[in-house]
Amino acid sequence: MQITSNTNNYQMLNAQQKHVTNPVEPPKEPTFNNAEIYEASNGNLIRNEGEVVLTPQGQNNVANTQADNAAEKEEIAQDEKNAMRATATDYLAHKSKQSQVEIYLAVATDSKVELGNDSTASIIESLRDVQKQNNAVEAYATYQENQNNPISNLAS
Repeated sequence: MQITSNTNNYQMLNAQQKHVTNPVEPPKEPTFNNAEIYEASNGNLIRNEGEVVLTPQGQNNVANTQADNAAEKEEIAQDEKNAMRATATDYLAHKSKQSQVEIYLAVATDSKVELGNDSTASIIESLRDVQKQNNAVEAYATYQENQNNPISNLAS
């Protein structure tokens, strides 16, 4: 068995390590005076007892910014609600026109329409009755007009 004169890895690592005797101090934060802080923040901040605090103007600016942001969000939400209302209105208008056409055709052709509920059917029946009454009144008015002006009707 041979013994080598080379040192093992652990011994090599220990030999190469440098021992730090003086710890490195972190860099100090730069200190600014009150005038520099006030100028850099456009009058929004000052140093008070070692701490940076908002000035009354800064508090007012923050409140105004928050109010503007809230107003903008409210405006966006209102625009979305208006768009949803417009879509719903367009849909209802389309359905209403569709129903009006169906009712008109049903009344005109004296046929049955099934729109889904009994109240609609009763409404359609009453519309048919009204239309029949209107037709009768119109026919009677035409008859009366012809009776009152027999000569003018023959000439035209």
